[in-house]
Amino acid sequence: MIDLNLIRNQPDLVKKTLINRQKDPSLLSDLIVADTGYLKALSEYEKLKSQQNALSKTFKGKPTGENLLKATEIKNQIKIAEENLKSLEKQRDSLLEEIPNIPADDVPVGKDDSNNVVIKTVGSIPKFEFKPLDHIELGEKLDILDVKKAGDLSGSRFGYFKNEGAILEMALMHYAFKKLVDKGFHAMIPPAMIKSRTEWMCGYASNKNLMGAYYSVPEDDLIFISSSEHSVVPYHADEILPSDIFPIKYVNYSPCFRRESGTYGKDTRGLFRVHFFNKVEMNVFTLPDYEISDKMCLEMRAVEEEILNDLGLSYQIVNCCTGDLPQPNRRMYDLNCYFPGQDRYRETHSCSNCGDYQARRLNTRVKINGQNQLVHILNATVITDRAVLAIIENFQTKEGGVNIPECLWLYTGFHQIHPKL
Repeated sequence: MIDLNLIRNQPDLVKKTLINRQKDPSLLSDLIVADTGYLKALSEYEKLKSQQNALSKTFKGKPTGENLLKATEIKNQIKIAEENLKSLEKQRDSLLEEIPNIPADDVPVGKDDSNNVVIKTVGSIPKFEFKPLDHIELGEKLDILDVKKAGDLSGSRFGYFKNEGAILEMALMHYAFKKLVDKGFHAMIPPAMIKSRTEWMCGYASNKNLMGAYYSVPEDDLIFISSSEHSVVPYHADEILPSDIFPIKYVNYSPCFRRESGTYGKDTRGLFRVHFFNKVEMNVFTLPDYEISDKMCLEMRAVEEEILNDLGLSYQIVNCCTGDLPQPNRRMYDLNCYFPGQDRYRETHSCSNCGDYQARRLNTRVKINGQNQLVHILNATVITDRAVLAIIENFQTKEGGVNIPECLWLYTGFHQIHPKL
């Protein structure tokens, strides 16, 4: 959540945020009304508590019947006032949860991803002496991908990675994971399921925000994670951390599960938008200073670039606009790789700074000069299955095979996937 003091002291900033992020600005009006009601009820509650304390100080010896009657009356009033206060606080906080994070000043204003701004292009689009196939056509011919069988057994938006395709995926995950560990990141393989409250603390699933976008087991109060962020970021919930251990950097491997309920009819061909995929991810905690956390965001983005350069993939860096930011994000960069089979750039990585938005619910703090302050939290993609698809499409040969990037040879044990005879 954002700081409630922003609502009270800078309502114009919050209103601007709602408009720029395609949210109904009347949400702010409702929240101000709810907060005003809460503050009034709080004042009345505190006044009654003060009266109770003052009355108790007048008691000398055994209290009279009049004293007891007055004390009981105030006690009952306090009970009613307390219940009312809790109800108003719940109503206010429910509205507060729907307010997104305040974007950084340099985030472009826009309605959706069509208004994102390309800030860098690296590498040249590959040229082929033949018509390049997409990953499904080529994957089926090489017997390394199977969407048809997955459709029969699991339904749409699933696929099998087979033979050299399965080895390539595991090689890519291992290469990326080890690369981050070698850079000083703490290795983590987290639980793939979390409690509903844990999901709520991450700031993605409160009230109307992304509800229904995840798979869950309600009878066990468990949710399948959509990325390792959802089980690693809460790892330090309700902790007060010493300042000398920052930044705290994790690299995580996990399966990811997404219903993709809001993408009906979109990316239905192939394995680009699926219900299940594997991912290596960075999660970083920094001291609560935007100069520090925004600099860390760029460092994490540089790691993503290093990996794409290792793989030899052409890509663009995109500054995501206000309308494309997830609710907890202060800023987000997407890295989009070129896919010859689609003849366009598609997202393979993202890198985000959430500031203290998630830390407020998580109650993750750092002690600085004797004061407890909320930390800043960042997340970024290291690699996903989409990079496998990019490799298949970009490095296909006229003979119908696929060349493997040299950085993966140690992990695959082969340099090329050869066409089947």
